[in-house]
Amino acid sequence: MASWFTVMAPLLPELIRAARPIFTRNAEPSQIPKQIAELQDAVLHNDQAIKTVAAEMEQTLGALTRASQELETTLLGLRHTQGELERRLRRANVVAAIAATAAVLAFATAAYALGR
Repeated sequence: MASWFTVMAPLLPELIRAARPIFTRNAEPSQIPKQIAELQDAVLHNDQAIKTVAAEMEQTLGALTRASQELETTLLGLRHTQGELERRLRRANVVAAIAATAAVLAFATAAYALGR
């Protein structure tokens, strides 16, 4: 519901303006046909405005749907990359541990050889 409101909020002033026409204020019976004509014009204008807003909303929702699909694809790619980087990091840590162990053994062997 909140996402619908954020899409619709910028269009509300236009909708309100279109839905509130200025009618003839005179209550004389001779003015009734003019008031009816104004009401019919207002209905026609409101109908066109609503169709325009509906088309814009449809375009906006389509764009949001496409953007969410692209975002999901990007997130899947990032998760895959993250998994690959974690595997490479583990491999690098194992190689570093082996290298450190070899260095300590080499140092111990050199110290033992010099001590003899």
